[in-house]
Amino acid sequence: MQQRGELPSQKWLDAWNWRADRLGAQAIVLAQGVRRYLELVFSVLATGFRLRWLQRPAVVSVMIRQIYFTGVQSLVWVLLISLGVGVLTVYNIVTFAKGVGDLTLIGRLTNGVLVQEMAPLIIAVFLLARSGVAVVTEVGTMHIRGEDLLLRSLGISRKQYLYWPRMMAFSLCGLILTFMFASIALWVGGLVVSWTYTLNFSEYLIDVRQGTTLGELLMMTGKGLVYPLLSCGMLLDQAGRVGDNPNQIPVRATYGVLGSLMIILFLDGLTVLVSSLG
Repeated sequence: MQQRGELPSQKWLDAWNWRADRLGAQAIVLAQGVRRYLELVFSVLATGFRLRWLQRPAVVSVMIRQIYFTGVQSLVWVLLISLGVGVLTVYNIVTFAKGVGDLTLIGRLTNGVLVQEMAPLIIAVFLLARSGVAVVTEVGTMHIRGEDLLLRSLGISRKQYLYWPRMMAFSLCGLILTFMFASIALWVGGLVVSWTYTLNFSEYLIDVRQGTTLGELLMMTGKGLVYPLLSCGMLLDQAGRVGDNPNQIPVRATYGVLGSLMIILFLDGLTVLVSSLG
């Protein structure tokens, strides 16, 4: 009778031990992945800040090509997205402010929602959708072909030639496209509002100017620069894990894009929490 009573508890303990072992193993894998990712990002940044790559025309050429692919070829898409998002957001904000009878909300809401939150977040997600898979595919294919080993044999740093130009292109293009998105969205949204006789355009500009603070502009600048940089770091980390199997490229591309989205959302939520507490 005692053995029969002890069997369910023993099975229960075995099940909980198995879950604990599995959870611990996943936590260790996650911690190792975070450490590997942070080491990659900081080492690539250290390589770029030394500025030795300026003496290598090949690295500068790769960076120019990446800036053209990531930024210049994305201008039309960013223009269309900013037009649509700007018109819808500004029109609804102005309508809401007039509905509650407080036009001072226009400046605070447009800068808080459109400039500080939506602009860097939309651009970071757009760059992932536009160039994320391409980065993993290109670097992963180079790794499969052994081109990184060839660079090492020639005395060329893989981080300097392969990683830094792409991270720099993502960061620079993300910052410029974020400012472009916010400017076009605000101006076009104001013009549409004035055309629909909802609010005079000059009054709209005054409200936006009064609601703009230096802290919000600095926040947008930081997000527009950091989000694409960290996203590219995650893409490059996954590209380096392709190994010798070409079938791993789409798998790592998916992991890279999803991991980048998780980083962006986590940092954005953390920023909002810190701002609210401050």
